Amino acid sequence: MNILSISKNYNTQAKCLKLLESLRWPDGVKCAYCDSDHTKPAKGEQGRHSCRNCKRTFSVYVDTIFEDTRLPLPKWFMLIGLMLNSKQGVSAKELERNLDVTYKTAYYCAMRVRIGMLMPETKLEGIIELDESYFGGKPKKRRPDKSTPYLSTSSNKRGRGTSKISVAGMVERGGNVKPKVIEKLTKRNLLYMLKQYAKEDTSLLMTDGFRGYSKLDQYIEHMTINHSKQFSKGITHINTIEGFWSYVKGGLKSYKAVSPKYLPFYLVQYEWQYNHRNYKGNQFEAFLTNALQHEKELEYWKAESAEEVKHIAYP
Repeated sequence: MNILSISKNYNTQAKCLKLLESLRWPDGVKCAYCDSDHTKPAKGEQGRHSCRNCKRTFSVYVDTIFEDTRLPLPKWFMLIGLMLNSKQGVSAKELERNLDVTYKTAYYCAMRVRIGMLMPETKLEGIIELDESYFGGKPKKRRPDKSTPYLSTSSNKRGRGTSKISVAGMVERGGNVKPKVIEKLTKRNLLYMLKQYAKEDTSLLMTDGFRGYSKLDQYIEHMTINHSKQFSKGITHINTIEGFWSYVKGGLKSYKAVSPKYLPFYLVQYEWQYNHRNYKGNQFEAFLTNALQHEKELEYWKAESAEEVKHIAYP
C-alpha cells in the first residue's frame, strides 16, 4: 500500500482504530487483559472499551507497539508506510521533516516499528548458505592533547580479525534470511545458531572455508567453497547471503550513525524487508497484524550492554 492510499483510506483516528481492531479481534472485541468477549464501548474516549468480566477498561493499544502513544494514528500509519516502502531505509530526520514531528518522536516511533517487524521463528531448510559479516565504520581520528597519541586504525581492518561488530547470517535459497549479532564467532556459537534456525534432516549447508564452520558437518550435510581458488562451483557458493550483506550495508548508509547497541533492531528491519521481497498481499496490513502481537518493550531499549539488546531482538 502506497502513501497516497494510506493518506486517503486512513486519514482519521476512527478509521485507523477500526482497522487495528479488525486485525487484532477479527471475531469481535475481546478484553486485552482477560480475553473475555463480554465487553462494551466505554464512555468518554474514542476506541476505549470496558470489560464486564474483569471490570477494566482497555483499547487496541494494550500490549502492542502503540501502547501509551500520544501520536495520532494517521501519523503512525504514514510513518509505517514510509518505512515499509523505503527500499534502503529512512532516517529519523527524514521522518521528522515529512510528518512534522520532533526528532525524538520520529526516532522513538521508528524503533517501535522495528520491534513490530520481529517475526515468529521458523526454521530454514533446503540449500542454506551461512556466512559472517562485520559492521562498523572507519574510526575517526581525534585531535590529541600533548599526552594522548593519535587513535590507531589498525584494529578496524576489513574482514576477520577486526574489532567491528560481527554478524552471522543464514539464508535459504529462494526463501528467508536470518541474521544475528554474535559477539564471538566460535564453533560452539555458530553450531548453536545452526541448530536454532535450520532443519538438519532436509537441508544442505554451504559455507566458505572459515575454520569456525569446520565442525558443522557433524550436525548437517555440509559443502565448502574455497574462496582462495574460486567463488562458485555449480551449486556450491554463498553468493546469496553475500548479496544480503551488500543490501544491508548499502541501506545502513541512509543513517548518519548506527549504535552497536541498536544494530540488532536495524537488522530486524532488513530481515523483514528481505523476507517480504516477493510478498503479493497487502504488506501494510501484514505488518500491522504482526506488530499487534508485540509489546512495546520500551523499558528494555536502554539496555546497559549490546548483549541485552541482542536478547531482546532475538529471543
